[in-house]
Amino acid sequence: MTEEQITLWEEFEKKIRALLVICENQKKKIAELTAQISEEEVRTQQALEEIRSLKVKYGDLLTAHAASVLYGDVKSARKQLLDMVREIDKCIALLNG
Repeated sequence: MTEEQITLWEEFEKKIRALLVICENQKKKIAELTAQISEEEVRTQQALEEIRSLKVKYGDLLTAHAASVLYGDVKSARKQLLDMVREIDKCIALLNG
């Protein structure tokens, strides 16, 4: 080999080593990012499950509220009607008495 070829070969080896170092660094970054993605996917799934759970609870609360309004109004109306009937009965008793 000539002097020029040896110099070129050494330069080639340096560049290959540098490229291998860059490749190893990129592999490490890829591994770190893959781990981060996995963690974020787990967090996302947990958040989605919490959202589903909260939606169910919200639906239950809406149903309970609707039922309480319905039954509360019926009870209230029934009570008012009974009170009115009692007052009417008292008035009739006073008129008859």
